Amino acid sequence: MHLAEMDPAHRRLALGAMRAVAGADGDEDPRERELLEAASALLGVDAPAALEPEALRAAALPAEAAERVVQAAIFAAMMDGRVAPEEVALVNAFAAAAGVDEPRVRNLAQLAKGHTRLLWLDLARRSFARDVFARALKADGPAGIWKIVGPLLGAGRDPALTERYVKLGELPEDTLGHAYFRFLVDHDLAFPGEPHSVAEAGIWHDVTHVLGGYGVSPEEEVLVVSFIAGFSREDPFFWLFTITLQFHFAVQVSPYAKPKEGLVQPAKVLAAFERGRAVKADLSAPGWDPWPLFPRPLAEVRGELGVPAREGH
Repeated sequence: MHLAEMDPAHRRLALGAMRAVAGADGDEDPRERELLEAASALLGVDAPAALEPEALRAAALPAEAAERVVQAAIFAAMMDGRVAPEEVALVNAFAAAAGVDEPRVRNLAQLAKGHTRLLWLDLARRSFARDVFARALKADGPAGIWKIVGPLLGAGRDPALTERYVKLGELPEDTLGHAYFRFLVDHDLAFPGEPHSVAEAGIWHDVTHVLGGYGVSPEEEVLVVSFIAGFSREDPFFWLFTITLQFHFAVQVSPYAKPKEGLVQPAKVLAAFERGRAVKADLSAPGWDPWPLFPRPLAEVRGELGVPAREGH
């Protein structure tokens, strides 16, 4: 469930928690105001006054709705590019009042204290990638792990796999497969099976770039991951939290990109998130396979998946 799918009264609680956290350090940053305005528009409710933890406790929200409110508070605490002790304390108070055990509350405290190594280790222990490794190990044993790690280390060549992907360039130019081929070539990215490539289990990310029409600059990476958060059904906040760490706090999370500061623009992030929410399939889900779609026209695939046109493009 996403915030926008919650009961309107619960959405107001989420916005109230965000407003309270944004002002907890006594200084509401322009990016925090932009977040509140964009979130109010996205959720279709007027931004309320700052919420008190006891009001959240009294609301007795269902577990999933309570978790989303706490996650919204965490996101608000990160928006100005620094996390104050007062913000951490208030987020903790909201989590306690809501009865929510959200591990990223602890990560927020680690971030505030500059304990980024502990933060990274905690994220790695619970990350999306951990499940990818577990599935690979179950399916193919240690060889499955090497298929993921080898290319990342510049090893693990698989010429037959690479040839399969290179042949996508022979498809008609209007197809998804050809567009994916061009995306890799035009941005000088390695094909699966080549050194320093993305493991085949992760190609859905670059396919999502193509389907969503996103480039590869850090600013565009923020937006494509926000788009992914929109269609993700498992843990949408994972994507928003980690991309904010990588490109707003310059905390290395992904090994594929150099971290940078201050690139999360709230209105653009929430617009990309809402665009992703319209997609009819979770492209990040295990088992989603782009290969049946590669020979088909890109426009047709976008229509079938419900990918909205990108505003301004």
